[in-house]
Amino acid sequence: MAVWLITFIAIVFIIAAAGAKRRASKRYNLPLESPALSLAILKENLLENPSDGSLQKLKEFATSQNLTLPEKEYPLGKAPSIEQDDTLFLIQASWLDSLTPLELLEEPQTEKSLTNGILRLYSDEAISKALEDLAKKFPSERQKKLEQGWRELCELRDGSKADYNSLEKLRMEKEKWEKLASG
Repeated sequence: MAVWLITFIAIVFIIAAAGAKRRASKRYNLPLESPALSLAILKENLLENPSDGSLQKLKEFATSQNLTLPEKEYPLGKAPSIEQDDTLFLIQASWLDSLTPLELLEEPQTEKSLTNGILRLYSDEAISKALEDLAKKFPSERQKKLEQGWRELCELRDGSKADYNSLEKLRMEKEKWEKLASG
């Protein structure tokens, strides 16, 4: 009798968890078949549209996926000046990266899952660490090009002016780097 009761309760919890994931995906029009993509969409949305609503959606989805949220609160809003924008972005990027991309948590890890996870990171620190992990687990010519490309992209970004032509060149170089990573 006790075995049946325990089995029944376990089945109820499994069904409830699956229902929560399905409801969260439907509520935000997220791809149910890809929780990793759903998480990436919600993180990007929060970065681009910092609001209580965007933050709540991300928190609800993370909870439905049993992800641990950072204890520190996400800094909402936009910076009042360009100089403060860099500082705010670094704090926001660090917070978002503390929600590890699901591709980086896959087991067994593959070169593809690691590179996909790298593309879902925001901060230089997190990307550099993930590139180091990639180099340790899957050393290759492609990995070396990816790492070198990242360094060059950072140098270009740090040396660029904040004008349209510089930003466009930076965007095109980033797209090339992302294509190499996706390749």
